[in-house]
This record gives sequence, structure tokens and C-alpha cells, in this order.
Amino acid sequence: MLKTERHDTIVEMCRARGTVTVREIAEILGVSDMTVRRDLTELSEEGRLVRFRGGAKTTDSTLGRPLICEPSHLERQLLHIDEKTHIAELAASRVQEGDTIFLGSSTTVELVAQNLPNVPLRVVTNSLPIFNLFADGDKREIILIGGAYRHHSGTFMGALAESALSSLGFDKAFIGVNGIRDGSLYTSYFDAGRLYQIALERAREHLILADWSKMDMLGFYAFHDLMPDDIVVTDPAVGEEYLESLRTYCNVIL
Repeated sequence: MLKTERHDTIVEMCRARGTVTVREIAEILGVSDMTVRRDLTELSEEGRLVRFRGGAKTTDSTLGRPLICEPSHLERQLLHIDEKTHIAELAASRVQEGDTIFLGSSTTVELVAQNLPNVPLRVVTNSLPIFNLFADGDKREIILIGGAYRHHSGTFMGALAESALSSLGFDKAFIGVNGIRDGSLYTSYFDAGRLYQIALERAREHLILADWSKMDMLGFYAFHDLMPDDIVVTDPAVGEEYLESLRTYCNVIL
């Protein structure tokens, strides 16, 4: 990973968590403590975070604010790996033989794809990384929705993708989000939100995948308001007070 990418990832970790330790950053990024300390010094001098002994925290001006730009696919893969794996295993366990499912383009949904049962399924996705998981062929039929390709995230978006999706039906749709606040789901881009909105409209069961860092966070575009039958799959790190609030909108699986 380039230094600029590493710096952006560290800032995003601070923005998501509020505070983060040197050890946590080193483990997630696979670098030495010394490298992390140098990075934190530079980022502090640039005013992108506030350094303290043993870690760093976000600047007050960025905590809880929506992202201006979406983190890269690689950056998102590095964050909250244990939580995402936990969520993915729970979500994948709900898939049954013969289901037709839509898998969105988040890194958590990619982990769902890796944990799907090895039974006959029809999988529809706009994610090239997910498509590549099944490209060699097995019991699961894979359909890739085309459209305008976004290299930054490895996804297909836009009018062509929306048109293709609007004619299909799904037993289950698995959607990752950039944030959940006041019962609304957020993403960083309008075209991503519009595509996921269509996928949810065309699915009988909605499964929203969000680790603790997405809770009470805004994104650029609100694309869906949670309903009583919706299911949010999350991890035990979410505070009980926020879980109680979330359960007033929808079902929650930990």
C-alpha cells in the first residue's frame, strides 16, 4: 500500500471510531509500530487528526460527518475485518437452496459471497470481485449486471445497471451501507444508492449489513428508510442503547 493510501485509511479509521491505537493500526495495515508513529506525526502536522500517546483521534470537525469521497476497495477491505466476517457468516447462513439473491458491492457482501452454502443458487451482482469468485463455475449460477464501470470500487453502476436490475426479482438482497442514522440507510454516491434502492424494491427479504462503525453515521445519499420487516445484520460491538433505537425501525441480528 502506498503511503498516501495508508494515510487516508488511518484518517478514515479515526473518523469511524473516534480514537484508534497504534497497535490497532499496525495490525490492520500490516506495518510496524514505528511506521504508524511516523504516519501519525505527519498526519497530525497536516491537521488531519490529533495525536496522543499510543494513538490518535479524529479532529472534532470530521467526527460523524459524511465522507466527501468513498474509500477505495482496498481501504475498505482493511477495516473491521473481524466484525465484517462475523456479519457475513450470519448473513450467509440465511441463504437456502434454490434462492435467487442480489449481492451488492461492499466488502462485507464479498465476505457473504465467500461464505455462501455450496448448493444450487442464482447469484446476481454488480460487483466484479464477487463475480470473479464464481467465474470458474460451480453449483451456483452467477449473473453480472453491466453498466458504467467504476474502477475505484470494482462495480458497475448507472442507467444500464438500473434498467437490468429493475426487470429481475430476488428472494433476498444483501446490501452494505456507509451509514445508518435515524432509520435511514446512506451511501456515498447517488448512483450506488439508486441501484440498491431498486434491488430492495425487487427483493422479498432485505438484509442490511453494517458493522458498529456505520451506526449513527451519515453518508451523502439516503436511499432507503428501514421498515419493520427489514433485517440489519451487525456485530456485538454496537452499544445496547443504539440497538434499542435501531430495533424500533427493523429487526436486528447480532
